[in-house]
Amino acid sequence: MLEGIIEKVPDYGFLWRCNITMNIGNKLKNKSGKQAKILISEMLDNLINELNINLKFQDGYSIGYPNQEKQFKMDFLIEFTDFNKEQWLLKSTNSIRDRIYGTEFFAQNIRLINKKVKKIYVVVPDSISEKEMRNKINYSTKIKSQTYTSFLTDVLTVNELRQKIIEKSTQNIEQGLRSNILGSDAETSIVSLLNDKRNKNLWNNYEALKHTVKSSTYHIYKSILENLNLSECIDKIIEISATDNIPLLSNRGKPKTDIHVKIKTNNQKICSNISVKNTKEKTVTIHEGSVSDIIMALNLQENNPLTQALKDFEKVGSKKNLLHKYPDSCKILDDKLKCHNKELVGLFIFGLNSPLVNNNIQVADLIIFTNNFAIWRQKDYIDYYVNKYGTKGQFGTPFKWTYPSKKRGKKIQIKGFSNN
Repeated sequence: MLEGIIEKVPDYGFLWRCNITMNIGNKLKNKSGKQAKILISEMLDNLINELNINLKFQDGYSIGYPNQEKQFKMDFLIEFTDFNKEQWLLKSTNSIRDRIYGTEFFAQNIRLINKKVKKIYVVVPDSISEKEMRNKINYSTKIKSQTYTSFLTDVLTVNELRQKIIEKSTQNIEQGLRSNILGSDAETSIVSLLNDKRNKNLWNNYEALKHTVKSSTYHIYKSILENLNLSECIDKIIEISATDNIPLLSNRGKPKTDIHVKIKTNNQKICSNISVKNTKEKTVTIHEGSVSDIIMALNLQENNPLTQALKDFEKVGSKKNLLHKYPDSCKILDDKLKCHNKELVGLFIFGLNSPLVNNNIQVADLIIFTNNFAIWRQKDYIDYYVNKYGTKGQFGTPFKWTYPSKKRGKKIQIKGFSNN
């Protein structure tokens, strides 16, 4: 009766291979998790040591109800010394999956126990895959919706968290000084990320390194290179060098270029001059100087009515005063200046045709907005800016025309629109 019955023997080789695969997978996950935490720790150290942000942080945080275990945990505690020791908590992860509901549970109880905790963020590396980035964005949207109860403040990338901490730490600083600090930090950060070997390695071989190499700035790095018409993993980066040491203009003023980058790939060599804008304001000063520079940049002859009209504006410093004192010049500017809108955008934002330029790297060909993040090529942004703001300024231009404090009759000041 037992004839034909074959005992099924387990395939121990298959089970062994599965076990090896699982062990390798677990080791990768552990290494990936550690790298993500190191990324946050490095960022916080940098803020304290390089930007002199007055905060304290500790690795690991746990708390519990009175006389019970400290069972509710997060990865980092940040304390803002200048803000009544306000506390933020951070949970580091590489993936937004079902386990986030455990983090929600911890956050709910922590908020009940510790009233000094004002914000609780889940933090992911900027170098996570596109799929994981979509998951991050989707859960962030869910948190902010009116139909979902969450005890988390948001899901941020490491770089987004960095900006939040800087904004919080500098919010009581005088506006002009704060703008200088934030602007300088934005430029320094972009130089650093372009020179970061981790970003270069991820760009050259993302699929092989995404689990073990973590970056807080890869998303920006990738966007910059793609706007220079390079393709990830195809245009292999051999050398890349960025600097914010840009020569001054002929009048010793700062050029529109903030960063110069040189890239050598397996296919080509390219250079780019980048202008960096870091502001929350809707309108900002983008140009200041003698009206004669504008006249030269527009190639206006001395007998051109626009030439005298611009000089008259410089004398009085506002459209209201111009209309009162030189009504004919005001009409000329209203009628004729808009014909030069693209040239004006090129001059005021990128430095195109400026008579003060003495080195080609002073003229920007790329513009980066770091607050409401966006990157534009020069020509594309000129077209976009004229179309979007062409009717929102004065004299039919996309700019507001005025004069610097105490310099009426000597210089003019141009205010432009940001992307906020």
